[in-house]
Amino acid sequence: MIIYFSFVGLAFIGSIVWSMFRLRKFEIYKKPLIEATIINISQHIIGLIWWIVINWGIILTLIPGIVYYILSMSIINTINWLVLSLFKPKKQKQSVFPY
Repeated sequence: MIIYFSFVGLAFIGSIVWSMFRLRKFEIYKKPLIEATIINISQHIIGLIWWIVINWGIILTLIPGIVYYILSMSIINTINWLVLSLFKPKKQKQSVFPY
């Protein structure tokens, strides 16, 4: 179980750190969010393959593990989207008066 949660934690930390790092280089948060989603999905796929290999003969633990990986992937993407929307650069509003 420790390895299971370490895959999820690694995906969370990796996607948040990468997206915040890339947000500094772009004015919009669309590209950092896509890159963080790709990192998140790739780390979850590695963890999912590990989970399937370990629990191949035991259906009672195989199916819930797959469901938990899918749920954690969507929760991490949602948290990442919320964090990026909080820290995205604000557009400067132009004043009506030029002076």
